[in-house]
Amino acid sequence: MNEGALARLELPAVRRLLAERTAFAPGRELAEALFPTTDLREAERLQDETAAGRDLLRQSPSSGLRGARDIRDSLRRAKLGGALDPVQLIAVADTIRAAEHLFAEVRPYPPLAARARFARPPTDVAAAIENAIGATGEILDRASGRLGSLRANLRAAQARLQQRLDGLVRSPELLRLLQDPIVTQRGGRYVVPVKAEHRAAVKGIVHDQSASGQTVFIEPLEIMEANNALREAELAERIEVERILDELSRRIEKSSEDLDVTTTALAALDLILAKALYADSLQATRPELNAEGILDLVDARHPLLVEQGSVVGVDVRLGGEFRVLVVTGPNTGGKTVTLKTIGLLTAMASCGLALPADRGRVPVVRRIFADIGDEQSIAQSLSTFSSHLRNVVATLADAERGDLALLDEVGAGTDPDEGAALAMAVLETLLERGVLVAATTHYPELKAFALNTPGVRNASMEFDSNTLRPTFRLHIGLPGASNAFAIAERLGLDKSVLARADTHLSELHRSLERTLLEAERQRTELSSALEEARVSAADAADATTGAQREADRVRDEAQRALRRARAEADELLLQARRALRQAEDARDRAAKRNLVDDARAALAEAETARAAASTPTVAPVTVPIAIGSPVNVEGVAEPGTLLAVDDRGMADVAAGALRLRVPATQLRPAPGAGGQSPPIRSNRPVIQGSASSVPLQLDIRGARPEEALEVLDRYLNDAAVAGVGRLRIIHGKGTGALRTAIRAALTNHPLVRTYEAAGASEGGDGATIVTL
Repeated sequence: MNEGALARLELPAVRRLLAERTAFAPGRELAEALFPTTDLREAERLQDETAAGRDLLRQSPSSGLRGARDIRDSLRRAKLGGALDPVQLIAVADTIRAAEHLFAEVRPYPPLAARARFARPPTDVAAAIENAIGATGEILDRASGRLGSLRANLRAAQARLQQRLDGLVRSPELLRLLQDPIVTQRGGRYVVPVKAEHRAAVKGIVHDQSASGQTVFIEPLEIMEANNALREAELAERIEVERILDELSRRIEKSSEDLDVTTTALAALDLILAKALYADSLQATRPELNAEGILDLVDARHPLLVEQGSVVGVDVRLGGEFRVLVVTGPNTGGKTVTLKTIGLLTAMASCGLALPADRGRVPVVRRIFADIGDEQSIAQSLSTFSSHLRNVVATLADAERGDLALLDEVGAGTDPDEGAALAMAVLETLLERGVLVAATTHYPELKAFALNTPGVRNASMEFDSNTLRPTFRLHIGLPGASNAFAIAERLGLDKSVLARADTHLSELHRSLERTLLEAERQRTELSSALEEARVSAADAADATTGAQREADRVRDEAQRALRRARAEADELLLQARRALRQAEDARDRAAKRNLVDDARAALAEAETARAAASTPTVAPVTVPIAIGSPVNVEGVAEPGTLLAVDDRGMADVAAGALRLRVPATQLRPAPGAGGQSPPIRSNRPVIQGSASSVPLQLDIRGARPEEALEVLDRYLNDAAVAGVGRLRIIHGKGTGALRTAIRAALTNHPLVRTYEAAGASEGGDGATIVTL
């Protein structure tokens, strides 16, 4: 890379902004020496590091070097065998701790961790320094066992000396001889200020006298021995401190290689974090790098203009269909800034810096050649044309495929015809070599050259003909007018001068300018229409996206509702299956109970038959009771009417509102209408039927609770005697009074084990199942 070209592109200014964001000197030096790489893989690695640094700062904004110092001079001194002072040792310890902390922070980010892969901060050295030296640089008593003992002796010597001095200055004999009753030091020895005229009266050593000569500072003989002891203790303490500092310095010397690698890694990470901070300040994006010579920037902004405030971004393409871009347009319209933006952003991308653009594809080039600005020099006898031509000569001498050349006002500064011809020849030569070229010009011949030459494309800086001001937007495809007259008018040139100048223009030039202005107007209108269409399309896309999101939401809710319904249906189905299994089990149990009941009834009949067969009995005397006759039922106060008798000996009786089904043996003829009873042939009236037969259910619907309870009690007794285990009491639903009375009686009845409401198939709440 040509450092002169990079300077013309203002890369040094970017380096300075980057250096301001570093945390310590080695990192700052790397920022100031930043240089673009020419290797695509290396450039991608640098971009990876910057992206990882931005990720780290987003996750942990406080990340950084945190106290790292530039210890390179200290390391050089230690390597030469010198001893470091406490401040230098603390700086080494702080740097080791900063490296330890930062290396742990970057470990989850491979591009950053790679920078610290070989660094081994000697934490044992940091621990030794922290154990021996305090935060303010004082050597601690715990630095060694001997130092603590020596300092104890020193304090004792100071105390003894102070005691002697206090007694001395208070003595009446010496007090009158002193200028002031104080103790001070001269040359590290404790002395007293004695009046000059009494110097002979105080035995001791004179160490100093005042500027006026009125006071002499004497070390009395009485404290000389104590002073000597104190000096000896101080000397021993100082020697031990020096020994400790030298020992720590030798440990640093042994770890100097690790410390060098650690410092280098810290500097590299410091630069990466500075790049990340700079990228965030520019709201920059990572570029897509390529080796095919394709440049495509969208809303690219010059970073130095971003630092100054608002800036208009440019959309620029180069490479692919065309490799030479000829930019035309008005003065002060932004042509030169566009060239600098192309070159500077290309260099920044190869340095691993993110770019201030919405998005961008940038080539990694071998070299950048830049002829931008006026380098005329009186001292070197260089005119404007000569300075430009010298840069063009250097470009033509070395530029090849894979290079980028930026030529501002190519061919300017000389005869327009010759300059235009020279410019076309330069562009043709660079095009044949495959160099990427962006050039600015005002020559109409170059505009025509770009229109008619394959691989060359026109571009123009937009100019607002209404405000007579440039908009600084770049448009590729059409050349632009120079608008010199319009700019001159805006800057205040007299209109009569402009009118006279217009008469000197050729008709061809006027026609070309009118054509370009009309093309610019139509292009502006088309751009406005396209922008409106883009906004409408964006609004439609947003509406479509919103509708799609709403449809997705509704579909998701429907699917969730369907899943819930299916889950509920599955649960209901599971409960139904469980209830079915329980019902089948209950049916099986009921069938088994019925079988047991039938077996018990059969057993009772068999036992009765056996008893009848083995024991002769007298046939009961029967009293005939006709159907419809009045009868009395045992346990029921109100007489009833016999309605029917079945072949099992069960009689249906209507007693008032009560309908009873009882064994016929419980019936007796009621007194007749005339007060006479039917003829009785035995003590107990019976109806033919089995006296031991007890029904499995009792229907007492319609009865009053008192009457029903009497019938229930007798029924339970008979069932218990007959060995029946399960009964059904039919009481109906009604108001629930009869059901409540029946179940209350069952609760305390001694013959009842349990009772429960009948199942749906057996009458539900209108019946109660009783287990005796």
